Amino acid sequence: MVKCIKSRVSLVKSSGHFEGVQKSLAHIKYDVEKSLSETSSLIIKINLVITRTPRYSGGVELATTPFQSVKSFIDFIVPFYKGEIIIAERATWGKTVEGFEMYGFAELTETNPQVKLLDIKEDEAIVKTVEYPEGTLKLPLSKAMMNTPFLVSICRPKTHCTVVASAGIKNVLVGAINGSWKERLQIHKGKSIHNVLARIADFVYPDLTIVDGTNGMEGNGPIRGTEIKAGWTLASFDALAADSLATHLMGFDTGDIKYLRILKEKGAGLFYPDDEIEMVGDKPEDVMIPFKPHRSFKKQKG
Repeated sequence: MVKCIKSRVSLVKSSGHFEGVQKSLAHIKYDVEKSLSETSSLIIKINLVITRTPRYSGGVELATTPFQSVKSFIDFIVPFYKGEIIIAERATWGKTVEGFEMYGFAELTETNPQVKLLDIKEDEAIVKTVEYPEGTLKLPLSKAMMNTPFLVSICRPKTHCTVVASAGIKNVLVGAINGSWKERLQIHKGKSIHNVLARIADFVYPDLTIVDGTNGMEGNGPIRGTEIKAGWTLASFDALAADSLATHLMGFDTGDIKYLRILKEKGAGLFYPDDEIEMVGDKPEDVMIPFKPHRSFKKQKG
C-alpha cells in the first residue's frame, strides 16, 4: 500500500506550464486523491495582482498565475474529484472580473460546470486581529478562503520589493485580505511585515502548494521584474517545505525570508534545507537557477 506523506515535495523540470504541473502532481497523485476524497469543495487561489495594464511582450503577464497551470491542475483532478472548484482572487489594482477574462480563467467555467469564479471583493469579510511587535492590526479576511475545506495556492516564483521573494504562502496570506490596496498596504510595517504575514497564517494557510517556475519573475518584482526561464515546477502539501525549497532554487538563502523562518519556529512545516524532506522527481541541484534580486535586496536583508 502506498503511504500518504504530506511533507513530500515533488520537483520536476518543466518546459511548459501545463506539462510541469502534470508531472509534479503525478509524483504525489496518491496524496492528492486521498485528500480530495475527503472534501466536496476546494478553492484555487491564483495571483492576478494587476489587471489594468496590457500583457507583457510575448503575451505573458509575469505577475499572474499562468492560466495553463490552473487548467493542468483541474484536468489532473477531475477524473477522481467531482466536487466544486472555485478559482478565487481579488486583484490589488484593476478589476478582478476583467482579469479573469483577460487571462483565460473565465474559459474554464464554460468547459467544466464544476468550476466557478470568486471575486473575493464580493465575499464576506471577517475582521481578525493581527499582532506584531509594535502593535496590532485589524484586517478583513476572506470568509471563503478561511473556511474552505481545501485551499490550493498556484503561482509563479517572484522576487519581491519588501520580503526578498514570494511564492505559494504569500499568495494566500496577502490574497486573503479582503480590502482595497490601501487596506493591504497596512501590512507593510517595515521589517515587521514578516511578523504580520506569519500571524495571518494562523487564520488562512494553503493545503496544497504548486509553484510554477517554468518562467518566473526576477529583478524588481513582484510587478516590474523581468522574465527568467527557471524551468522547474514543484508541488507539496507542506507549504513551508515548498516555499523554502522554491526560495533556495531561486538562489536565495532561505534564512533571508524572515516570515518563512517565523513559520518554521511556529511548527508550520518542514524547512529546506534545515530539515530532512522527502524529495521526489528531480534533484534541487539539477534545476537551481539564481534569480536576479530586487534592487533593494541588501536593504531587505539588513
